[in-house]
This record gives sequence, C-alpha cells and structure tokens, in this order.
Amino acid sequence: MSRYRWALTAIAGVAALAVLFTFLVRSTPPSAAAGMGNAALIPVDQRMPAARFTGLDGWLNSPALTVDGLHGKVVLIDFWTFSCVNCVRTIPHLQHLEKTYANRGLVIVGVHSPEFDFEKVRANVAAAVQRFGVTWPVALDSEMNTWNAWGNQYWPAEYLIDQSGNVAYIHDGEGDDDVTESAIAALLGIRASPTPVAATPDVSTQTPELYAGSARGQLGESEGYGGSGQAVSYGNPSTPSEQDAIVLGGSWADHTQYLVSTTAAHVLLNFSARDLYLVAGPDASAPVHVTVRVDGGAVPAAQLGPDLTAGGVDIAAQQLYHLLTGERGARHVIDLSVPAGLRLYTFTFG
Repeated sequence: MSRYRWALTAIAGVAALAVLFTFLVRSTPPSAAAGMGNAALIPVDQRMPAARFTGLDGWLNSPALTVDGLHGKVVLIDFWTFSCVNCVRTIPHLQHLEKTYANRGLVIVGVHSPEFDFEKVRANVAAAVQRFGVTWPVALDSEMNTWNAWGNQYWPAEYLIDQSGNVAYIHDGEGDDDVTESAIAALLGIRASPTPVAATPDVSTQTPELYAGSARGQLGESEGYGGSGQAVSYGNPSTPSEQDAIVLGGSWADHTQYLVSTTAAHVLLNFSARDLYLVAGPDASAPVHVTVRVDGGAVPAAQLGPDLTAGGVDIAAQQLYHLLTGERGARHVIDLSVPAGLRLYTFTFG
C-alpha cells in the first residue's frame, strides 16, 4: 500500500488554483473515446494546466527546470521520497522509461518531497539518488511547497504532462506500469515497448506500515510514550500477544518522528508480509549493529533481505533497510536486538 499524506500547509493564490485544477482532473473519469486513443489519458478538452515547481531547495542531476521550459516535451513528474519502499520499487520502471523514451521526447522529473527530517538533508538525498541509480533531474522539495501546489497526497504519485503543459494522466501508488507506459507512448504518438508486468500480490492480509514515534505511532501491549526525549523503561516480552504492533523491551525515548534506544533493547513485531523493511538510523555518527532473529531462531538464508547477513545488519545511515524477503504462509515474529543509540522510524512491508 502506498504512503498517504494530506498537504499540511496553507495554500493560497496561484497554488490554490493549482490544487483546484488537480482536484478537477482527479474527479474527471477518463474517456475511452478521447486522449489519442488511450483510455487512461484524460480527454484533451478536460486537461488542466500543470502546477509549477515552487519553493524548492535546489536540484540534483540538472540545473533548475521550469514547467514552462519543458513545453513541447512529454513530462513524467514522479513524487517520491527515499525512505518509502513503494517509491523505491518504482525506480526500475522509471529507469526503463528513461532508457526507452528519453530520446523520443520524454523527460522524467523526480520531485523529492520528504516525510522525515533526515530526508530534507541534501547530502542524504544525493546519496540515495546515487545508491538507487536515479539519473533524471530531481527537485528538492524539502518544505513540501511543490507537493502542496500540486495538491498531491501520495508517495509515489505520477503525473504526465502533455506537450502543451497540461496534466494528461495521474497515477497514485505502485503498479499499472503498463498503463503508464502506454499513456506515455500515446502522448508521444509511438508504439509502447512495455516490460513484462508481474502479477499483483495479494496484500489483503499484509501488516500495514507501522510508525514508531508518537507523531503517528501507537505501541503494542498497551504501552505508552513518555515526554519528549524522556527515557521510558518497557518490559522484556518474549512473544508479542498483539499482532501488527511494535512491542518494545528495554529503555526508549520518544522524539516524535522516531524512538531512540537509550540502553540495550529489543523490538518485537508479530507481522504478516512477504518482505519486511525497516527505516532506521544511528543516533550518533557511529554505526549501530542490530541482531535479527525470526520465530526465535536465526533467519534462514533464503529469507535474508539484501541488507541483512547472518550476523545481522549495520545501521550506518538514516535510510530504508530491506531485512526479510520471501516470507510465506503463517505469521512470523521478528526480534531486533539493539544497543543504545538506534533511531527507529517505521516498519514497512511488501
């Protein structure tokens, strides 16, 4: 499931009009009879002008761009943030689109709109761009100004702008890669060259994203949060009785967006998902080593995620870590043994 967020800041003037345009576009069902023969496209006579890039903190991979300066091109605007697993999983498809259509009139622009404070740091975004192989222009929307101007609500979200500068297609969340690609090809007036589309997994029983800090989180086993920065001692649970909830052991301090372990501690979670990801980082500059166990034992080799080894995982930066993969069937309990100094932001699943 895609991350979702309402715009949090006030919008006025031109920005308010942009939001209204976006709302109208979202509220208008595409017509199968219009849009260059592609049913996914918004009919030409119902398209609204794209909002501007506004209030940015800079650009990566490109000098500053403007929507007006891109007229004549088909532009794919991708709202993302680097700790969002849904966003990261769209990157290979965006790489395919750039490789296939960039020399035929497509421009991809990533708008990096952060969820957490560490995602506002330019160096952190630059490192993620390099790590994930993002080669297209990336606008740094650290204060969510462009997000708000577009009336966006989701990570990831994709908007296609036609050659006249109007919004021709909107897609929220992952998936429908073939539909997006066909819409791009139709705007370019060429035949699509789609990559094979994997079957959509059933996520009806998947654990939802779980936030650790008090701003959006709720702890399991009826545990509560202390005051900001105040260390609180939790029990020493061996098996969580509550499903889909973060259960703590040891001492932790709440910092609104995240928790910090103040002693050697544990994090337990009874979850259901194929893949498990952790957004975490060290509270200081030194890496933090975390030992991971599943169902009371070592993680089977086949279930080790890309960031996990048999010895555990070194949390060296504030980012997304892929810990478990290929889990199937019944529920599982993950147990993280952590030293003092771990920042815990969220668990996400796939």
